[in-house]
Amino acid sequence: MDLCRQDDMASEIWETERGTIFKVIVRPKSRGRNFVVEISPEVIVINLKSPARDGKANSELLKRLAKVLAISTGSIKLIAGHKSKEKTLLVEGLNPEEIVQCLSNVT
Repeated sequence: MDLCRQDDMASEIWETERGTIFKVIVRPKSRGRNFVVEISPEVIVINLKSPARDGKANSELLKRLAKVLAISTGSIKLIAGHKSKEKTLLVEGLNPEEIVQCLSNVT
């Protein structure tokens, strides 16, 4: 499967006028070694070391994703799922193919 094809990832990653929006499922307080666990048309799964308390997991998610995507932390925003394992993110400056490629490089 070509992970960079936008039509394959349409359910989880799409482009808007504001930027690229994508959904992830996070695993807070995970002992997994990989940051990005899975990328498929149905789901993007991410391991986090921080607990899901006091916004620590959300903060880690944004910082680590910004680093993986090589963008500033101000270019990525959590737009839904602040208190859920299912989160929706907005990334400015990258298209869906670039995001999938960057995430694929760390799986």
